Amino acid sequence: MELSKKTSGLGLSALLLVGAVSVHADENLLGYTQGAETLPQGTSEAYMWLTHKGEKRRGDYSRQEMRLEYEYGLRNDLTVAAYLNGYRHDYDCGAGCAGAIGDEEISGSRNQFRLSGFSLEAKKMLLSPYKDDLGVALYGEVTYDTIDSITGERGDGFELEGKVIFQKPYMDGQLQWVTNLEIEAESWKPQGGRSEYAIAPRLRTGVSYRFTENWNIGFEGWGDVEMLNPAGGSWEFDHWDVFAGPSIHYGSQSWWATLSAVTQIAGSNEANGNATGQHLADHEKNEIRIKMGYNF
Repeated sequence: MELSKKTSGLGLSALLLVGAVSVHADENLLGYTQGAETLPQGTSEAYMWLTHKGEKRRGDYSRQEMRLEYEYGLRNDLTVAAYLNGYRHDYDCGAGCAGAIGDEEISGSRNQFRLSGFSLEAKKMLLSPYKDDLGVALYGEVTYDTIDSITGERGDGFELEGKVIFQKPYMDGQLQWVTNLEIEAESWKPQGGRSEYAIAPRLRTGVSYRFTENWNIGFEGWGDVEMLNPAGGSWEFDHWDVFAGPSIHYGSQSWWATLSAVTQIAGSNEANGNATGQHLADHEKNEIRIKMGYNF
């Protein structure tokens, strides 16, 4: 009888734990690397993303990327979402903030905010990180943009992004390891110009540790390689880059927030024949991201 009571107690505790995990499912413990969990069926989450990117090779350059997202759990293992995207550009680059002298990129100046387009997303959880040995999910996103993210110039852009997401909890979930294998394909046609295309595979990985109730600290990094098919040209290597940095996360009963800061560790120097250095044409030296979510 005593054993039966203990077994029942353990079962109840396990159910409570699973219930608690479900309430906070799909909480972003890191700023850039996603976990494998999905929202419970019939629940919703609203997100706000703000990413500051700053410092190029020359001049004064910064931009902010803003995303408002609504996410809904169609099933316990399938989440869909829609985003509204916008950019604020603030730069004074003169002849150019990047590139070699005499072959500058990103010239002139701009100071304005504009809505740029929208994104649609779906995430399918194949294995749960808490019910199975390893969490695995498939992720897909399509984006339409009318603003060039780097220069702020108008045009028409399409982007397809796919991910295989892995999540492994350790120490009863106190430590989380997440990894994303990504592929991104995009096209961009400036007003009055011709289309160019790019493909970039990417690997992200990170860990997050709950050091006290509701609080996590983490560290993540990623590397990618981009191939470019410029207007009127053919496929060629464009650049590679590696970023890394820390994060801190707070999660309560109904809302959560994550703050991340990353720096470009290395990249192909577009101003010096792609020698190892930093790539500052498509990327910046530093990024800071804050994400906030509200569950309802």
